[in-house]
Amino acid sequence: MTQTTSQNKPPRLWRMFLKVQNPLMKWILRSPFHFVVSRVYLLIIFTGRKSGRAYVTPIQYSQQGNMLYIITSKGYTWWKNLHGGAEVQVYMRGKSYPGHAEISTDPSMISTLLQKIYPGLSSQQRTRFAAGKVAIMVALQAENEGAR
Repeated sequence: MTQTTSQNKPPRLWRMFLKVQNPLMKWILRSPFHFVVSRVYLLIIFTGRKSGRAYVTPIQYSQQGNMLYIITSKGYTWWKNLHGGAEVQVYMRGKSYPGHAEISTDPSMISTLLQKIYPGLSSQQRTRFAAGKVAIMVALQAENEGAR
């Protein structure tokens, strides 16, 4: 289990900002105005491992084919619901897609994904940025794959 420490916990002001920004992003991404932010943000919908409740989180992403790559801070707790793999729903660019999410806390995997997402970062910058981060890989399912 990952323990939240002062090193990987987002600053208080940032957490307060997200309390305002997240509901706004959820509204924008579900609205006809999603095009303003949907090239960079999506909604990931997943089930809480303990509560069984559905959660919706706006998050930045990078897409390569049917793979989505997400990097988040270990200080947030939502990603822990994806531990061990989880079925998710992704609301991206005005459409909903089923997918399967896997997480990695391996620094070399995170650095590799950072190179894909941010090719302009140097190796040193990737190493610094990767500290305290979690990589989430979502494999999107083909539309007819779930209908079998």
